[in-house]
Parts: sequence; C-alpha cells; structure tokens
Amino acid sequence: MDCGGICGDCSRWMACADVSPLDGDSVAFLGDCALNGRVLVLDMLAAAGTGHMGMALGCAEIGAVLFGEFLRCDGSDPSWIDRDRFVLSAGHGSAFLYAWMHMAGFPVSAADLRAFRRGGRARSHPEFCRSLGVECTTGPLGQGIANAVGMALSQQLLAARFGDDVSMLQGRTVCLAGDGCMQEGVAMEAFALAGLWELGNLIVIYDDNGITLDGASHTTNGRNCKATLEALGWTVREVDGHDLNQIAAALRMARQFPCSRPQAIIAKTIAAKGVDSAVCGDFRCHGLPLSREELVAAREKLAPLHEPFTIFPALAERWRAIGERRRKEREAWTERLSMVFERNSNLLEILSPEKFDGNWLLKNFPKFSDTPSPTRRSASAVLQEVARRMPNLVSVGADVFSSVGTTIGDSPMLSADNTLVRNIQCGAREHVMGAIGNGLAFDGIFRPLASTFLVFSDYLRPPMRIGAMAKLPIIYVFSHDSIAVGEDGPTHQPVEMIPSLRALPGLDVVRPADADECVAAFAIAVDNCSRPTALIMSRQPLPPIAAPAELRRCGARRGAYVVRPEKPPLRSIAMASGGELHMLMEAAEDFPHCRVVSMPCMEVFERQEISYKNEVIDPDCGRRLAVEAAGPQPWLRYAKWENVIAVHGYGECLDGDTMLRANGFSVENIRNNLRRIGEE
Repeated sequence: MDCGGICGDCSRWMACADVSPLDGDSVAFLGDCALNGRVLVLDMLAAAGTGHMGMALGCAEIGAVLFGEFLRCDGSDPSWIDRDRFVLSAGHGSAFLYAWMHMAGFPVSAADLRAFRRGGRARSHPEFCRSLGVECTTGPLGQGIANAVGMALSQQLLAARFGDDVSMLQGRTVCLAGDGCMQEGVAMEAFALAGLWELGNLIVIYDDNGITLDGASHTTNGRNCKATLEALGWTVREVDGHDLNQIAAALRMARQFPCSRPQAIIAKTIAAKGVDSAVCGDFRCHGLPLSREELVAAREKLAPLHEPFTIFPALAERWRAIGERRRKEREAWTERLSMVFERNSNLLEILSPEKFDGNWLLKNFPKFSDTPSPTRRSASAVLQEVARRMPNLVSVGADVFSSVGTTIGDSPMLSADNTLVRNIQCGAREHVMGAIGNGLAFDGIFRPLASTFLVFSDYLRPPMRIGAMAKLPIIYVFSHDSIAVGEDGPTHQPVEMIPSLRALPGLDVVRPADADECVAAFAIAVDNCSRPTALIMSRQPLPPIAAPAELRRCGARRGAYVVRPEKPPLRSIAMASGGELHMLMEAAEDFPHCRVVSMPCMEVFERQEISYKNEVIDPDCGRRLAVEAAGPQPWLRYAKWENVIAVHGYGECLDGDTMLRANGFSVENIRNNLRRIGEE
C-alpha cells in the first residue's frame, strides 16, 4: 500500500488503499444495523421523554460501519491497550453512543438503555467510565476533539517506546464531532496541533448536518472546513453520511493511507433521519423532543414487529460472532505483548508502573539550603525527582516552560520527527493544553502535568472542570502566584484565580510557603490518583519558614499544621499560605499567645479527621486572622470577613514589594491586626 512517500499529493490516495465496496451481505447487515440503531435511540428518547435526537438518528449509518465493521475493539475488555478509542465529541447525542455500545457487546445493558438520562449509567452526556467503554466525558463542545488529540498523542508516545515492536500497535483514535464542535475555538487549536505533530493515527468524522441549536450552521459559520483542515495539515475526504459504501471506504483509507497526516471525514447527513416529522433535517430536532405520539408513530413505522430495547433477532447472532472474533484478536495480541515485555522490560514501567508513594518524597528528598528561593524553582527541583521515579509522567506546557520550570530533564520537546519525549509544547494555547492533558489522562497510560502562569488558568477552566468531574489525576503547576508579580501590572497579577480554583469541586489547590512545603505539595499531587491537583508557585524568592523541615513537609502534607505553637493560654489563631506565611511568622513574634497555622491546602485539610482539625484550629478560639494575597472568599470558613487580610481589587503597575505593602501585606499591618483581634 506504499505510494512512494508522495503523501502530500492526495490525488493518488484512491490507489493507496483498499477501496473495494462492501459485499452485498455486509451492506444488508449494516443497513439493518442502522435501522436497529435508530429504533434503539427512539426507544431511549421515548423512555426518557427528552430530545437531542438529531445526531443520534442522523448518524445511524456511520454508527453501523464504525461499530459493525471498522473499530478495533473488544466489548468484553473496553480498556484493551491497542483498541481504537472512540470519542463522541458531540456529547448531546449520547443516545447514539449507548445504543451502539449495547449492540457491539460493551457492558451497556438493555436496562441501562431503559434508564437513559434517569440516574443510570447511560447519561445525558457521556461521562468517563473505562469499565463501561466510555472513553471520556464530553458535552462542552469541542472538548472531545481536543481530548481525541490527547489520546492519539498518547498512542504515539507509547508507540515510540515499543521500539522494534511498534508494528504490533494498530490502534487509532476516532472522534465523531458535530457543527457546534467545529465552531469552538479549542477545536481549531487542537486541529492545528494535530497537524503540526502529524498524528496520522487520528480520525475525525465531522457530522455535517448543517444545524446547531439556534438555526442553520451557515448563519454563524462561514468557514470552509475542508480548506481549513487541509491548510492545517489534514487529509480530508467528503462522503454521503448515509451511504454505507462511502463511509466504509473513507474509513478504510483513513486507516491505511500511507501518510502521517491526521485524517478528517466530512459526512453530509440529515439530522433526525428516519423520523417522518417536520423537524427532520431542521434545527429544531437538535434539542427539541418529539411528542409521545410522534415517537410512537416513528417507532411503529421503522420496526413495528420488534420489541423495544432489543437487538433484532436476525442481527444478534452476527453481533455475537463479531464480538467473539474481536475477543480472540485481543487475546492473541495480549499474548504477543507478553513476549514483547521479555525483550523490552522498560515497557512494563509505562504500562504497569509501580505506585510511587508521595511519602517517599517527605522522607528522602534532599534538604534545601537556607537561601531564599522562588517556590517555582524549588518545585522544579522536586519535579525532576518525581519524573525519575514516574517514567510515565509527561509535561505539557503553554509556552512558559522556561518561566515555570516544568521541563522534564533533558528530554527534547515533542515534534513530528520525535515522539520519544516527555515534554509537549502547545504554544500559547492554554485551553487546548488542558484538554489535551485530559486526553492523555483519559487514555490512562501517561500521567500528565500541565503548566502556565496562574493568571491564565482561566483560559483552561473548561478542561479543568471536566478533569475534576472525571476524577483525572492531572497535576497542574501555576506560577506567578499573586500581586507580588508587581511590575507586570494588573493584567498579569492573579487576584480571583486562587479562590475560583478552590471553588472547583474535586480539585486540590496547594500553595506552598517555601521549598519544603513544595516537597509536600508534590507528595499530595503524586498520591492523588483519582483527582486533579493544582500547585500554586511564586515568582518572588521566599525564605525558608523558621520550623523544622520534617514538620513543614509532614504538616503541609495534611493540608494545614501548627507551624508555631502558642504559649498557653491560647488567645488567637493566625493563618496564612504561600509567601505571606513568613510575614505572619515575623509579625507574630510579638504575640506569644497566638498560634500560627500554615494552610497550603484547604481541601486536604478538610479531609482530615475531626480531631486533627480541632488540634490545628481550636473551635473554641474565635479570635482568628487569615492572610493571603488573593481574594478573601475561601477563608471565610475559618475567619470573619473583617479579619481576613486579602486583595479586594485589581493591582497597579508597581514593583512587587510595593504592591504587597499597598494592599496590606506587610509585617507592620499584620502585627496591627493581630493586636486588634487580641483585644476584641
């Protein structure tokens, strides 16, 4: 199938791949499967009483070819390493996904379909469940496309580590996207990187049904998608999305085409095809539910003789045979993999990594010097040790590797010519960096670390939210943590970012005060195998806190700790995180009855047993002061509003020390506030 390397000339692609038409038996089978898929979707929508039928019905022929012929998968083992990953970026069409997974033998039962959108496993938008076969959480449009780029990249990174045995890796990542996905900016960022990285194992099918929720897509999207994708380095084919032979040929060519370019298939479809209604092909079918009478009539017309939520008896045996063939293929592949392990033991470190216990860092990471240092530099040193002990850790950056210090060792940056790397440069694209990081984490082989400046964390908030919802073990490193950034001005001084990150359910936000607390921060992140962690680092140098290193490391590991005990009786409690802790420590020297608490991570602290929390913050002591150079909201659970020294507005273009003093972050002001609460 080689075309002599002339891959840029797409005029020759038909001669380079198997484009023979489907035989008559396959056409009949897949056509009946498409009908069955539509019927199952109608059954699910009728039971749920909801809409979003446009794509789910309109892509039935695409589903039949994908799940009935094309996809390399095994429903009895959805996490098989060499499977084709299928991503439904147009997550509103989740009825499509669950109907086809049910027919293809994935662990999606008829009972799951009956409970569609009503608290069961078949959700209104797909939610990540590896054991079920749902590859990622989708719904926010465009995210799935970027996730698919991350998954395809994961496969390429793994392939580079297979060395001479790379030929046994045949898996692809296949993504089905809609008009809304193609309009989101994150999708264009992802398309650009996939083309740049030459991810030839990535296939995106664009369901071009010409509608979005509010109307015809041409009213809001004048882009020529074919020309745009070709300009970004993609090979693009256009097909009739209801023609089984055209779909099958395009998918075969996408798999076999001897080119490193990612593959796009633009499939022209009719939304809600199969429903005899005025909304068929109209934008109203995107989200509008049919009436009960219309659904019953459509169901009766398509399959009057078949019971609801069933695979047609004439098709069931064929599906079982397909499942058995795929199971044997997967078992044979797994047997070959065991022989590869004998020749390449390093693969075991990637595919079956030993659990790295973060406590090792607390006990064994070398002591730091007493020289003040930015926590971003201390964190960089800790990262190198973590990377040595976690060979599956990869670092993804948004054009600030050199500033944040998150480059792993001497590994080169990812390029089309070299995927045997651990550093992935996304350019100034924070949004897609986060979504690609999610894709890497969803794939489950590599552990991603993503980094940028804290003030730009809002640019990747959508994928961070999905990562927290899906319980992905991503590590975020955000530097330039406060108004102490100073002369860069208010555009680069994060004010509301730390409170907003703490408001994200399922995310641990860790803001260490010095180098030893950085060790604890990474210990928290390493051990967080089912939740993301955001590490917040300073640009300005911070002195070591005047307390034993073991106390700082072990205490910070628990989220908060008493860094300086009071001299009895206890009269007040003062708390801080990050760079403000050393100011508080100095100010508290004049108040021996004040307990000083370091609180680098509220989320971890709140998960501690109640007895420990009461030891740190005595519930009977109401005189409390909190200090942090960020918005005050998270501290209100520990101190009164008037007793939180915080930032209440945007900064100015001043040097960092002046900015801090102007906002009340000085030893003198903290001392005055300690005196005030002590006299209340």
